[in-house]
Amino acid sequence: MEETNLVFTFLENYGYTLIFLWVFADQAALPLPSIPLLVAAGATTAAGQLDLTTVVIVASVATLLADSLWYVLGRYGGARAISTVCRLSLEPDSCVSSTRQAFSRYGPVTLVIAKYLPGVQTLAPASTGFVGVPFAGFLALDALGTLVYLGPFLAIGFFFESQVAAMIKLLEDISGGVGLGFAGLILIYGIFKAVQWALFLRGHRLRRMTAQDLDQRMKAGEQTTIVDLRQRLDYEQNPNAIPGSLRIPIDEVPKRRDEIPTRYDVVLVCT
Repeated sequence: MEETNLVFTFLENYGYTLIFLWVFADQAALPLPSIPLLVAAGATTAAGQLDLTTVVIVASVATLLADSLWYVLGRYGGARAISTVCRLSLEPDSCVSSTRQAFSRYGPVTLVIAKYLPGVQTLAPASTGFVGVPFAGFLALDALGTLVYLGPFLAIGFFFESQVAAMIKLLEDISGGVGLGFAGLILIYGIFKAVQWALFLRGHRLRRMTAQDLDQRMKAGEQTTIVDLRQRLDYEQNPNAIPGSLRIPIDEVPKRRDEIPTRYDVVLVCT
């Protein structure tokens, strides 16, 4: 441990505060992955510089607090809150669909595994509030999911403390190059996502049909196949549907594509 005093000394001096703020930021949708910190914290507890029980409590409180804020936002902010959460996501174009599919399959129990599902971690608490799950039930499931998430990474650090220490020492020795490389990768990734999102929005605008356009087509008697792609969760919240539309949840399209008549223009309706 003497050879790796930089990281471990920092964790020893500021560990609980750092863990709380970092984990809270991660669960609040900021791009600060907490897994490496949890592994390092687990190793620090094995070295006796932090108390394992206190680390678990601090990280759990930070997670539950952030998730509770998203729950309240979803409960009282409705669909607009869900949209806001997804704009903060690293994968905004798949954020809603991933969470809707998970909730349609598992219901509120999705909270237990949400932190291991890409695109679902942040939206799951907000969706739980949106569908009206009682707060006590949400808190119980989220607490279980929090322990399922924190436990393995803290355990890895605790039981493999020497290997973690050696890896941190290696990174410290080459920290300059690693830091520049890491910053470069973040910059490249940010540019890639910005271009990808801009192209997605541009293509979406070109293909979009407004409700007024569809209404005019229908009144003019133009033959159109309308497919309602909303997930079960969305449909239950708003069971109204366009007359004559074919309801096929988006995750069922691959196996039900033959049900969609293609001799007319196909209009897809989603959230």
